[in-house]
Amino acid sequence: MRWVFPKQQSMPPYPGLSPFQSALLWRRGIKPDDAEAFIRSSIDDMHDSLLLKDAGKAAQLIRQAIDNQTPVTVYGDYDCDGVTGTALMVESLRKLGAQVDWYINSRFVDGFGMHPNGVEEIARRGGHPRLIVSVDNGISAVTAVQRAKELGMQVVVTDHHEPGSELPPADAIVNPRQADCPYPYKSLAGVGVAFKVLQILFNEAGCPRELLRSLDLVAIGTVADVMPVTGENRIFVKNGLKLINWGERARTGLRAIKEVAALHREVNAHYHLGFIFGPMLNATGRLDGVPATAVDLLLTRDYAQARALAMELKDVNQQRQEMTRRQTDKATRLVNQRDSFLVVYDPEFHEGIVGLIASRLKEEYYRPVLVLTDSEDAGILKGSVRSVKGFSVKEHLIDDCADLLTKGGGHEMAAGCSLPRENLPLLRERLNRAAGSVSPELFTPLLEIDYLLRPEDLDMVLIEEIEQFAPYGVGCPRPNILLAPFWPEQVRFMGREGNHLRLSGGGVQVIGFNQAEEYRQAGIDGPLAILGLPEINDYDGAIQFRMRDDGWQAYGDVFAANQ
Repeated sequence: MRWVFPKQQSMPPYPGLSPFQSALLWRRGIKPDDAEAFIRSSIDDMHDSLLLKDAGKAAQLIRQAIDNQTPVTVYGDYDCDGVTGTALMVESLRKLGAQVDWYINSRFVDGFGMHPNGVEEIARRGGHPRLIVSVDNGISAVTAVQRAKELGMQVVVTDHHEPGSELPPADAIVNPRQADCPYPYKSLAGVGVAFKVLQILFNEAGCPRELLRSLDLVAIGTVADVMPVTGENRIFVKNGLKLINWGERARTGLRAIKEVAALHREVNAHYHLGFIFGPMLNATGRLDGVPATAVDLLLTRDYAQARALAMELKDVNQQRQEMTRRQTDKATRLVNQRDSFLVVYDPEFHEGIVGLIASRLKEEYYRPVLVLTDSEDAGILKGSVRSVKGFSVKEHLIDDCADLLTKGGGHEMAAGCSLPRENLPLLRERLNRAAGSVSPELFTPLLEIDYLLRPEDLDMVLIEEIEQFAPYGVGCPRPNILLAPFWPEQVRFMGREGNHLRLSGGGVQVIGFNQAEEYRQAGIDGPLAILGLPEINDYDGAIQFRMRDDGWQAYGDVFAANQ
């Protein structure tokens, strides 16, 4: 991976902010007029929900159902965004007095999105007329919504996926990505769209702050769905984290997750939500098809029940982790490294983890990857694709290869699809041709350095300034700070097996986990350039610089490569 220095460019003044803060805001596309709101990320800075097209109509239909005691079914999705959105909608509507239940497809039977089979199952629950409120799906469910209307049900769609050319005949469609929707922030997760509709209802009920207690769910769903932690999402995540870290007053199910996952420190967004909470809440949906355990965990107030459910999710997630490791190893052996677009098929891959396998292969080879397995339908393959920045799989797979697919949808960086097995060779050929036609530099991983510091620049003020940029995530990554030149005066290898690295010099300590052996073998004699982030040592309160994985190079080599 090549380290790239920030480009010299004209930067406007950021009144009241340090050069470090100004540079970081400018590199993240935050203009001076928006800097204060970005750092503050206050609840008061949220947009008016009524700007969302049809949000007012959706709230009115839900209010009528509550007033008339018409049964409401929340139609969710099996991923973490859908799970948190389902729990949010069910919990909130119950607070408002609704008669509400929920339904989520099996990943392996009806797959993603509202399906006629699900609509008919809901109809069999009785209670006509009935209102269906979708969360994190429904924007492409034309046939399913038509079926619901035939069965005498009203339908409110809340979704955040890209609309197709034909919209479903729902009574209200709330999706900021609709071309004619004036909402100023388009990157809400499914749970975020649901929250905005609920805001209208809680404002009308005179208890707007009661809904804010559910921002913990919005934060988890937003981060787990890899949505940008910018704009309104940043407000959701920053304030939702406060609730997750609220000690004994935090949500019962989330306290149980923290206990079984042995999380004793403060929960953050970039690691804990994305790599612990999200995968656990996703686990049963990936392996069993329907995430009932996860929804129940988020809704329960009984701690004994919550702990039992969290343990079940932990066990299933550990099974998922081991299965992912084994099947990724197998997928790696099937990769043709001459290909520009990696397409891997094996009938033994588990349908619920093909996306995880694709993500791992993408990280290893830094190329777009499609991983396929057999579906429930004979002769039909089903898979997930992950891409690198700058190569749109929405364009090159979902759109350009639509004639080879039976189903497909997604975004620029990730998508899912189904296709007849006999179309696989031609699909592979087309995707390779598309990826082979772009500049090879697109598939060369670069790490952009945000700021250069000298060891003498490290102090508590700098650390406090860095902390103001949290929470981190897509669109607001952890800063990549280059500490250079650093002269190691003392080298120590720590840990039971001596696999951790501690360097001391110039009054600064540098910590590198699992980097001792590589440092031993390099035998560098001279100054270093170290990539990472300063932090406070939990043990003694001193400032230390924690390097990233593979976070050091010879000082001269780094600067020579950027001439």
